Amino acid sequence: MASVNLTSLDFDTIKQELINYLKREDSPFKDVDYAGSNINSLLDVLAYNTTQNAFYLNQVGSEMFIDTAQLPDSIISHAKELNYVPRSNRSARATISFTVTPPVESNITTLLLPKATSFTARLGTDQFTFSTEESFTYNIDQGVFNISNLEIQEGQFINDTFVYSTADLTRRFVLSDSNIDTSSISVQVIENNGGRILTYKRAADFLGVEDTSQSFFLQAAENGQYEILFGDNIVGRRPANGATIIATYRISSGELPNGARTFDIDGAIQGLTNISDITTINGATGGQASESVESVRFNAPRHYQNQGRAVTVTDYENILRTEFNEIEAIAAFGGEDATPPQFGKVFISVDVKGASGSSEAQKRKFSKFISNKTPLSIDPVFILL
Repeated sequence: MASVNLTSLDFDTIKQELINYLKREDSPFKDVDYAGSNINSLLDVLAYNTTQNAFYLNQVGSEMFIDTAQLPDSIISHAKELNYVPRSNRSARATISFTVTPPVESNITTLLLPKATSFTARLGTDQFTFSTEESFTYNIDQGVFNISNLEIQEGQFINDTFVYSTADLTRRFVLSDSNIDTSSISVQVIENNGGRILTYKRAADFLGVEDTSQSFFLQAAENGQYEILFGDNIVGRRPANGATIIATYRISSGELPNGARTFDIDGAIQGLTNISDITTINGATGGQASESVESVRFNAPRHYQNQGRAVTVTDYENILRTEFNEIEAIAAFGGEDATPPQFGKVFISVDVKGASGSSEAQKRKFSKFISNKTPLSIDPVFILL
């Protein structure tokens, strides 16, 4: 029996092939006037249906592979299979100094600068909120409190609250704001109606995570959001039934605050209002937007290849450049190439966009990040430019 010869999936070609099939020599419809009869409408419907099915199946097939997927959620889903978490927004950071003078008659000897103390930064006509990432305590010195080299990050902290139920283990804990800086996430689990408060820390993989480890995992969710996951008492401790989960994180404006150098504190500190003008040690740098879909498509397979570990000199350069968008130029070389040779070290020099070299605060940030990805026998050393 003859078959329909489909050589293309466009409407006109499909319809013509159907007509050719019906006009074959052994067909009872070979003498029908297909242009002027009702069967022409039926062929239109059949050709449209065939075209739509072909398009649908082609799209479904394309979304099955990271190379050809078009929907952002499909690409993110494939990246999750490779244990790749797309980079979120990153908050700009600045370093400032100022003094706080208490009244002469006061007996205040220590000053607490709380976490999330806010500052307003101005860049042109735009304003951004910066805040402290942790609390600091200062002692009085000759009648004043000297707040020196204080690092502040752009963005405000918000909380998402969930209730954990062992009766619904399919419950998802999706963080509400897609502008999150994932490096700022902290998770508290409150059990026994407040009788036990546990701090969970993020685990990048299963290595070192035991059944009692207070760890959470992070992965990308739909619509540019992120979600946290907990263990199952085999890999990571599972929260108790009815536990309250509080996820605290910072909302970031990405690269927009970069370059800001004018800061003002928002309100009093511990009731003290005699605060000097703020001196900017390092202007705002390091802010960056979340990773694009095309970047995820490119980086996820390569991340799987090296498992996020820095082994070769090129690994150091690529991992740092991928994680920190503010890096304009980077060079690394092994200690065996130094004069004299210094085995067991990797020397790294970094130039940051909009600055000459990189500040000490930035070097500490780079060093803290890369140290967790190096072999135990290798020490990364950042060179001053």
